[in-house]
Amino acid sequence: MALEQMNQMALLVERNWCAAWASLGAVQAEPATIVDDLPEALRIYTPGLPETLLNIVIRYAGDEASLADQVEQIITPYREQRLPFQWWLTRGLEPAGLRERLGALGMETWGGATMMCLPLDNWLSRYTPAPASATLRKAQRDEEALDALNIICNVFYIPRAPMQRWTIQNPAFDLWLAWLGARPVAAMATLRAGDTVGVYHLATLAGVRRRGIAGNLLTLALSEAQAQGCRWATLTATPEARALYESLGFNSCGLLEQWMPGPRLSRELAGAPTRGLFDGYWE
Repeated sequence: MALEQMNQMALLVERNWCAAWASLGAVQAEPATIVDDLPEALRIYTPGLPETLLNIVIRYAGDEASLADQVEQIITPYREQRLPFQWWLTRGLEPAGLRERLGALGMETWGGATMMCLPLDNWLSRYTPAPASATLRKAQRDEEALDALNIICNVFYIPRAPMQRWTIQNPAFDLWLAWLGARPVAAMATLRAGDTVGVYHLATLAGVRRRGIAGNLLTLALSEAQAQGCRWATLTATPEARALYESLGFNSCGLLEQWMPGPRLSRELAGAPTRGLFDGYWE
């Protein structure tokens, strides 16, 4: 695949993630999430909730000449509200000097997730059929949405309160659920933005993995998106799930690099003293 095509696909992944993060601003929950769609970045923050699932900077495209000042201006709400935050960048497409500036600020890279994209125009799934006892569909009732939320939180070890804003409280997302017999065992969410559908939080309970349930749930959602006119599907993959996505036709197209506050910046954001534990011990 040509580099230019890969970069275009990577930007599709980033764009759908931006839409997903921005959707938090429409969630009817207190405290409200604030969405600042700035010329140089998308900034999301939730005053009073020091949870990185609700606080992020993404899509930075600032000027290298004024990088330090711009970064400080962007993170002002996090300092004022004492909020830990993430900073995501598309590796290789970020402005020159940004990674070095984040490091100087006190951020640390946590690696990243593989960006993957699937053209849907002529896509036809040949995935192995699900077990006969499996039922797969979009969550239709409140209790089904709650089952999906519980599976996602249990598999990814995510606290329920912030994840509710990404699932059952968020009208931008569709939730999908799979049962094995009468037991809910797999779930995911999708978000459509323009002609692209993004796939999020695909999760299967540990005891029922490798039976084709998650793959068929994803196939169902992609088929619906295709029928509704979506031309692309995007997601970010863990190493464990990458083979599944490749079997459905997804192609790797980049790395979404995730930065988090290191110890010094974490103390600053929390309003704690920035000196080390033994600083001044022998003075």
